[in-house]
Amino acid sequence: MNSRASLALVVLSAVTVMSLPPPHPAVVDVRHAEEQLPPHLRSPALRNPHFLETLQLTSLLHKGEKPVFERQSDTIPRKEIYNILTHAGFIGRKRYINHIPKYHSEVQSFHHNDIPFEINSNIIQYL
Repeated sequence: MNSRASLALVVLSAVTVMSLPPPHPAVVDVRHAEEQLPPHLRSPALRNPHFLETLQLTSLLHKGEKPVFERQSDTIPRKEIYNILTHAGFIGRKRYINHIPKYHSEVQSFHHNDIPFEINSNIIQYL
């Protein structure tokens, strides 16, 4: 009796696995690209096995969903995405080490009558 239940469990597990749709091709490409990166550049979230199990379940197609094979986001150049994110202030601009700016701003000395040091508030009470 116990062996029948075990056999039924194995068969049902195999049927369930076979009925799951394959992952989206873009997901496979991203995972392959992630594996090619050195360890310090990989996402720390992908080192968590519990997160990976949950991610696989949420990536499956559910009732009424269809796979998308031509995503509009794949046609947008990465440079344009970078420009949008930098202009919005989400990421910093690139700093070019050997880049010479078009216009050199020369240091100009302005003559002013301001006091060259900060005045302590305790001194002001005696003035």
